[in-house]
Formats: sequence, C-alpha cells, structure tokens
Amino acid sequence: MKTTRLFSILSIALIFGCASTSDIVSEFDDTAKFDTYTTFVLCQDDLFVENVSYPKYDNNTVRELVGEAVQTEMMKRGHKTNVMNPELQAGFQIVVQEKEATFTNCEHQDEYAYWDECTIDTIVYTEETLVLYVSDFEKRQIIWQASMDCDMNKPEAKLTAYINELVSELFNKYPKS
Repeated sequence: MKTTRLFSILSIALIFGCASTSDIVSEFDDTAKFDTYTTFVLCQDDLFVENVSYPKYDNNTVRELVGEAVQTEMMKRGHKTNVMNPELQAGFQIVVQEKEATFTNCEHQDEYAYWDECTIDTIVYTEETLVLYVSDFEKRQIIWQASMDCDMNKPEAKLTAYINELVSELFNKYPKS
C-alpha cells in the first residue's frame, strides 16, 4: 500500500515537473507588418485581478509585475508608449484552473480475497497559464499572442525575476526583434 501511494505521489511530482517546462504556444497574423508599428499602450483593464478565488496565483503584485514586463519587452522591440494615439495595444491574461489527477491503487482487501479491489485516489491541483497578446487598434484584432504554463505562487523575492524571464521567453516568439 505504501509503495503504491509513494508511486502515485512521484507520478504527480513528475506531472508537475513536466508542466513547468511546457512549450510556448504562439500565433501571429502573417499579414500584419510588425516593423511598421511604432506606438503602443498597455491595456489597463488587464491590471485588475480577475481570479479572486486564487489570490496566491493572481493578485495585484503579480499583475503589476507582468504589466511592467510586457511594457519593457514592447519597448525593447522599438515600440514607444503613446496613450493618446497608439497603433497597438499590448496586454495579458492569467488563466487559473483547478484540475484533477486520478490514480488507481490496486491492493489486496485481505489475504483471503480472490480478486484485487481497486480504489481510486483523486488529487486536485491548480494549473496556471499566462497569455500575452498584441492587438492592432485600427483593425480591432489580435495580431500576436503567446501562452505558456506558469506558476505565480512564488515568494515575492523570486517573483520579479521569474515573471521577467517568463515574459521575455514569450516575447522571443514576437515577430519583430
């Protein structure tokens, strides 16, 4: 019984370990001329906490840090902030979901039982995804987006570096260097 439970726990650790190294999903409008855009604005609505049921994953600090990182990456790509007449809008979403992992744990009910009795262990975990986007104001459509699994439930001392690295990785898929 202890061996099977230990195996279940190790399997979950493996699942979570793989999630942290997940791939980036990225798309862009191949008709958009990214080199012609010069100005942008950060979507202020994205700075408000949406997932109030998950304060460890989505809070004012996380949103402020993600907003600052997005603005920094846009400026690294030659875009200038212009609130009055922006060509682009940059923003983000933090998607938080509870998911379940179910494992079967087969063990003998007692020494006289003929068949194994299988019980099910279900573990609930939280999965989080950061989605970045850039939209064209004139076309009123998203021209680039990228997403990646993340974990914002980190100590505040490590959070800034983690978010900056995460946003930088996502912006590596942005069509304008």
